[in-house]
Amino acid sequence: MKPFFKKIISLSLVQILFFHSLSMAQVTGSFFEIKEPPRAAEYIFRSSPKETLIGVQLLGAVRNPGIYYIPPTTDLLKLLALAGGESDADLSEIIVRKTDPMQAGVYELDMKRLMKTTDAKPFKLTQDDFIYVPKKEPWLSNDVSRTVTIISMLATIVLTGVLIDNNYNR
Repeated sequence: MKPFFKKIISLSLVQILFFHSLSMAQVTGSFFEIKEPPRAAEYIFRSSPKETLIGVQLLGAVRNPGIYYIPPTTDLLKLLALAGGESDADLSEIIVRKTDPMQAGVYELDMKRLMKTTDAKPFKLTQDDFIYVPKKEPWLSNDVSRTVTIISMLATIVLTGVLIDNNYNR
């Protein structure tokens, strides 16, 4: 193997390792920035000081997850608005677990569909309801994206080496 070709391959391998470490940094966060995980908190919303409140838990892809003390007339759409809206959420698969004996069970709601219809009844919340708003799934997972990047870089290195070798022999 020619020394020039060996230099190209070694530089390409260094480039692959550098870009792989950068892609890992993007997946796991920046090297220099330490992000604190979102913390659940308690929120109280009432119209008057003597209003009775119920407690519900809201978790998942909302801006402010936590325990919410809200009036019993609050529906799910209003709770999501109180929580600051969604944050890259899949509103078509919201899960609500109700412990109220009259409505006990687990419900999967499509809030997109409910927001588009005018005749839909609002989904009322009761004491100790648990609401989970799932995050949207990316079109390509991080693993697939990383694998495609590495394969394309390897193909680029091989093809570049072949072109250099062909032009060097002329």
